[in-house]
Amino acid sequence: MKDKLTHLIIIILLAVVSVLIYFETTKFSYVADDGRLIYQNTDFLENWDNLKTTFVSPLPVKTYEPVPFYRPIVSLSYFVDYHLGKPIQNQHLFNLGAHTINTILLYLLIFLLFKNMPLSIFTSLFFAAHPLHIGSVAWISGRTDVIACIFFLLTMILFFKRKDYQKLPRQLLFAGSLISYVLCLFSKETTLALPLILFVWDYISQKEPIRKKIIPYIPFVIITILYLWWRVRVIGNLGTGEPYTSSGLFHRFLTVFPIYFYYFKKLILPFQFNFSPRVETVTSILSLKFLGSLIFFAGLLGLGISLRKRSKEVWFGILWILITLVPVLNLVPLYASVKEWWSYIPSIGFCLILGKLAAEGIKWDKKIFEIKWPKRRQDEQIVEALDVPKGKRILGIKIPALPDKIWLRASHLLSLFFALLLIFYAFSIKSQAEVFRRELFFWRAMVKRAPYDAVTHTTYGLIIMRQGAYRWAEREFKTAIEANPGFAEAHNNLGILYRMRGQNDSALVEIKEAVRLDPNYADAYVNLGFVYGEKNEFLLSINAFEEALRLDPQNYQAHRNLGMIYSYIGRFSEAISDLEKALELTKNPRDKEEIKGIIENFKARQK
Repeated sequence: MKDKLTHLIIIILLAVVSVLIYFETTKFSYVADDGRLIYQNTDFLENWDNLKTTFVSPLPVKTYEPVPFYRPIVSLSYFVDYHLGKPIQNQHLFNLGAHTINTILLYLLIFLLFKNMPLSIFTSLFFAAHPLHIGSVAWISGRTDVIACIFFLLTMILFFKRKDYQKLPRQLLFAGSLISYVLCLFSKETTLALPLILFVWDYISQKEPIRKKIIPYIPFVIITILYLWWRVRVIGNLGTGEPYTSSGLFHRFLTVFPIYFYYFKKLILPFQFNFSPRVETVTSILSLKFLGSLIFFAGLLGLGISLRKRSKEVWFGILWILITLVPVLNLVPLYASVKEWWSYIPSIGFCLILGKLAAEGIKWDKKIFEIKWPKRRQDEQIVEALDVPKGKRILGIKIPALPDKIWLRASHLLSLFFALLLIFYAFSIKSQAEVFRRELFFWRAMVKRAPYDAVTHTTYGLIIMRQGAYRWAEREFKTAIEANPGFAEAHNNLGILYRMRGQNDSALVEIKEAVRLDPNYADAYVNLGFVYGEKNEFLLSINAFEEALRLDPQNYQAHRNLGMIYSYIGRFSEAISDLEKALELTKNPRDKEEIKGIIENFKARQK
């Protein structure tokens, strides 16, 4: 009973710390993908019937990650948030609550595996406060890793806890671990490494013969294969997006070691969240980047092997990081070399290592130096004046026998160091999280931190263009094109800017280039139709809008403006037909009334 009460108190304290660190983020607005997934997707989220479609098809949105958004459990969380009302605050609270749950589950898991309370406490505290988690907690769309981590840790707890029981409870816990693993995969595909983590701990613990250890993993392997088959069936491929590099497998393998080094560097020095970091592809085994990172990797692995018997915690922590990062090492080509939020689950291994150092540090009894008291202390003078021996009582009060000197031990200094490290982490989160407060702040900071990235420049340019800063927006779009000449969105947005300034010829050049680079870019065809319409080239405008509708039959702007173009050349039947389709697509009351008025006018003119 006493142990349960102790665990309960610790869990409450961990929850309080986690909430205090990130509570300010609940006042933040939408940034990056948040608007596309939530604010601009309300028509989809308001109908619960659409939830079932998220299990058989990707979410119908386009995000900054150029991959199909097939994460049904995360999509479910957006439905729940939307129907609870006040979506922004609720969604931030959801992220904060999920991160707090992960902190608690991590405490329970580490105690289950190692039966060491100081280790469990320190590991959980470092996880709660690590600044590298900003992108997963402060950014609403970053919740994919946070939600997946809940089921990741829950699967491990249920799987290992089953060993404490026999018969029915054991079977129920095992079944629960399998269900949790399925939910984990449907939260984020990168959790495929979970079965290997389970096996590694079983191997390290050495409590059962290897033959018995393999049998429980067969269902996990079957679930993994079925998930991959289902994912390919739903998406048409693995859904990893267009590779960020055209390099072959050998060069991607060489780049694995710099990628590992990047994540370890960010775990140790978690400064300045970067939305679009990158690691250049290694093309030669003589590259200093490759050789340096290979030496680091070999040293890290050697350290773990040397400590595998003396410190299972450190060895397991190193293996945790190495294994959970495997799905994002670009051995299977991904759309980006690195992303900071991909390290949310791998960071648990690093926090375990820190927790081990802290737990051992506070017990290190080595004497550093001593502090001596003055020979004649006031308490001694009082005792001598009263003529009472030390340690005796005067009127029921015991006179303490104070030591002549005090030793400053290593444990004191290390306790102070780790306490300051936790405080530094907490304040670092509060300062770094400010970039998530508003969309403009976010992209302005990202442009400075990733000057080489076309997406950040394009997005920032689009935001300041909407505020009327055309000159600065033009500079951002051109910088994006310099960074990536093949980025169609930058050309399209530059074309929009030129159209808004009345430079239709320049607009045509840029938008045509966007269409050439991406023939399936429906929005670019819409903008092309706009420009042709303003130049009174109506047939070309009609062709552009019809191509946009071929690519995206539900495009509201294409239907509305195609209807207007038809009216200019007297084809009122087609105009009314397209405007009626636009009327069905829009949810804006003002737009509905305007379109209804236009339709009535065209019907009258048609008669």
